[in-house]
Amino acid sequence: MSFLCLQLLGLAIIGIGVAFLLNWTVVKDELKSQLTVAPWVFIVIGAIMFVIAFFGCCGAIRESHLVLAVLLFTYGDTLKEGIVTSVHGLFNKRKSDNVDKATESIINNLQQQFSCCGSDGPTDYGAVLTLHDSCCARDPSIIGSVLGGKCTIENANPGCASTLAKLYEKWNKPIAGVAIGVACVE
Repeated sequence: MSFLCLQLLGLAIIGIGVAFLLNWTVVKDELKSQLTVAPWVFIVIGAIMFVIAFFGCCGAIRESHLVLAVLLFTYGDTLKEGIVTSVHGLFNKRKSDNVDKATESIINNLQQQFSCCGSDGPTDYGAVLTLHDSCCARDPSIIGSVLGGKCTIENANPGCASTLAKLYEKWNKPIAGVAIGVACVE
């Protein structure tokens, strides 16, 4: 669905550029004060968006690794923003009064697996004296225990949103490179 929206947006931008080039007076009079950019810029940007979305759609249908890699390079920042937004949404859901056990379990596993605490940090939990054990580093010598005894804001891990964003930045390019390598072998 998102590929279709991008294709339509690309076509709309191409249409605006062509309308300016053809001196379509209705469009020119309406947008003259708002748009001072050359029509060719609209055509080029629209064409690029359309082509990327078209090949992304084709790659999704074929399940092509190469197109996946190109999309990862192209829309990497958007994906990273989506990850951060999802983490914030998950932790905001936890702040509601009627949080379910599944959400609580997901948050605890997320914090434990990625060594993070809260959405933006341990201060997300307010002024509590002791945080959940999943917020702090584990003591490997004692099963189920936290380093330093109690899990407090001082010894808690950093926020999950920034931790996952850093992980994405670290592994985005290598994963895309592997996808390109697999596509070349295919």
